[in-house]
Amino acid sequence: MSNVQQYQYQLPETLNTAGSKLVYLYLKIENEATINELHMALGMKKITLYSLLQTLTATELVDQEGAMYVCTE
Repeated sequence: MSNVQQYQYQLPETLNTAGSKLVYLYLKIENEATINELHMALGMKKITLYSLLQTLTATELVDQEGAMYVCTE
């Protein structure tokens, strides 16, 4: 028997890159994360994460609360 959990999330239509979708989904599932947590979990470069998170916050899909990032929806 598998312990894999299934999640069904509707992605916002404004997410147009694989990176932004991946970060958004990770934040949806985990509820919040720091840059370091995203870096370790997703294996993405921090400079890439900063750029993606800047875009996600500018489009109001993600909020920054101190060092933590959270989805707004």
